[in-house]
Amino acid sequence: MRFDAVLVLGKELRRDPGRGCAELRARAAAASAVHRAGVPLVLSLEARLRGQAEAGSSLVATFLREFGVPEAAMHLQTVTHSTREEAVVVLDVVEQLGCRRLLAITASYHVQRARLCLAQVVGAERIAVHPPQAFVQHASDLEHDAIVAGEVSPDAHAIEARVEATLTNLELLVRPLPTSLRWQLEIWAGRCLRSPR
Repeated sequence: MRFDAVLVLGKELRRDPGRGCAELRARAAAASAVHRAGVPLVLSLEARLRGQAEAGSSLVATFLREFGVPEAAMHLQTVTHSTREEAVVVLDVVEQLGCRRLLAITASYHVQRARLCLAQVVGAERIAVHPPQAFVQHASDLEHDAIVAGEVSPDAHAIEARVEATLTNLELLVRPLPTSLRWQLEIWAGRCLRSPR
């Protein structure tokens, strides 16, 4: 695969911890599969969010170890609280690591907004965003089972799609503001809504 790194996008677990954890494990399984297929680095940046006992990137690291990804291939930080913040932080990370092309993995309901956020910051020509199911052909049996177990039911997909639509509409409200201010507001809102108290 012609990517320098794969980013496992975070997942808030507060609303439905069981489903959220299964989704995050599926993302890690897909990242493990693409790592084995030749993508050298796996990135995860999510901090501990409200209602979670540990940082999302710590959970991702646990899953990656389960799938056999070596520690040397993992680049983990615990700093982000939203998709916009992941986009801003990952730009610095890929610049520091010398990565030209980045693959991001997230749930199907989140792909469109994640692609927009990442493309705005990193550049559309440098980013691809796909759900875990797109990499099932590269998966080991263990990874395959995790990807299948993390598939979102139609009911959950409908709920998450409404959340995504709400977040997209909020982004449209602030679109007239200068880009840097708009992104700062989005990051601030994510931290206010999701940081542990």
